Amino acid sequence: MVSLVIGLLAIFFAWCFRHVRSHLASSRAGQRALLVVAHPDDESLFFASYIANAAHAGMEVHILCLSTGNADGFGHIRVAEMRQACATLKVPMSRLIIADDPKLQDGFHSWRADDICNHLAAAFKSIQPDELVTFDSGGVSGHPNHTSIYHAVRRFITEMRAGGDSCHSSGGGGNRCRVYTLVTHPLLLKFTGPLGVLVLLVASRLASGSGGVVLLARDPSLSFRAMICHWSQLVWYRLLFVLFSTYTYVNQLHLIGDLPLENRIGQ
Repeated sequence: MVSLVIGLLAIFFAWCFRHVRSHLASSRAGQRALLVVAHPDDESLFFASYIANAAHAGMEVHILCLSTGNADGFGHIRVAEMRQACATLKVPMSRLIIADDPKLQDGFHSWRADDICNHLAAAFKSIQPDELVTFDSGGVSGHPNHTSIYHAVRRFITEMRAGGDSCHSSGGGGNRCRVYTLVTHPLLLKFTGPLGVLVLLVASRLASGSGGVVLLARDPSLSFRAMICHWSQLVWYRLLFVLFSTYTYVNQLHLIGDLPLENRIGQ
């Protein structure tokens, strides 16, 4: 009986995973992605599944990190650690931007939308991504630096659509950039590890057509291997997070809107 249940679960997982992977590959190959995070290690703790799936689908993944994580005076160390982690995640250094802005310092406080938009607008104009991904209003962990990015991105969308310039928006052609946020799960689901994958896959199938995307980890060890590069942050509770967090095994993204893109060479 146990073998039958395990076999049925394996078939179910394989079917769902095949559906997700084929959808990602068919719709995103050759495109650009911009991941916007707050601190070095966010990319490893929370977004490793997204990065791996996007890269495997043939996307050109870029990362904008809005601080050096200098809350404890280790900013220069954390910058070097993030570069090593990105190498593990197959993101070249040329596609990594780490801001060191006095107005965007790591800490348990909110950041001003204007200050975030200054960096976001510059990266967006330079990269012209087909897909932008960041935190949602819960910020996964509730950290105010995370949630500040969400509110700034929301403002960026509004200003771009309105043609305003408070976020240095520019007009675009017919191309659009999809904007996704990483879903913050309830506490119980957040720490169910691999078991949470089943819940999210079932929920995504029931809510098909909602604009959401569920991405299973291609290699669950990737988040751990990338996080090991962040030696200065390897305390016991972060190690437990990597082991038991649902985010290590699956990323659920929610589509919140789109942005106009300028016409790119070759398009």
